[in-house]
Amino acid sequence: MILVIRLKNIFDNFKTFLRYLRNDLEIVDTIPSFPVVEVIQPETHWLSAEVQKMVMDCILEEDKPIIAFLMLHGCRSGEARALKCKDVSLDKGTITISATFSNEVYREKRKGRNSKNVTIPIHPEMLGYIKARVESNLPGAFMFVNSSTGKNYSEGNLSKIWDNVREGLGLSKSVRLYDATRHSVASQLVNKGVSLFSVSRLLGHSTTKMTERYAHVDLEKLKFDMKNLSLKGEIVTKLSPEAKTVL
Repeated sequence: MILVIRLKNIFDNFKTFLRYLRNDLEIVDTIPSFPVVEVIQPETHWLSAEVQKMVMDCILEEDKPIIAFLMLHGCRSGEARALKCKDVSLDKGTITISATFSNEVYREKRKGRNSKNVTIPIHPEMLGYIKARVESNLPGAFMFVNSSTGKNYSEGNLSKIWDNVREGLGLSKSVRLYDATRHSVASQLVNKGVSLFSVSRLLGHSTTKMTERYAHVDLEKLKFDMKNLSLKGEIVTKLSPEAKTVL
């Protein structure tokens, strides 16, 4: 898969270069055709809100804040681990994601070559915890601290927490913490009718194209939506109870 993606990128970059030679420098007259490289997107796993609640019930109290933050804000685990008190604005009710951990190396930049800082709202369910941390710690203190070590969470810490929960609930090994948090936030919001633009803004994507992979169709919502099609003029105006449930 990686080799296919690299090959496609090489072809795309070369075609862009040839267009520059033709359109701007007028050095070449024609651009040869290139073979089409099909890249099959990997399946995106995600959890419903109900399963996420089951996950939270299995997590130790001291570890719940960081997992809840990931499930409610959709940022990457490395970004949550790198979050510091100084990144929070209690007056505005926002958090600025400006750093990440790459393995165990702290980097003052988000993941991605052209990534920029992204400011997102604090979810109301996390406000109490975040406010207490900010008001009782120095600006440089990490937001989430592993109680057993007194330090920020490591990638291994989160992996161990997730593996224990996944095995306890009998979830497939293919479902990662990333799927249970970032993917699930995006998928649930899209299925609830939130625009791709808003979801893209929350995730810090540079374009909505990157967000389209989360546009799964919830079957129950689709059943309701189809009821708005009628040959008898009978259009549904109220949301059915079952359509309110995100599977």
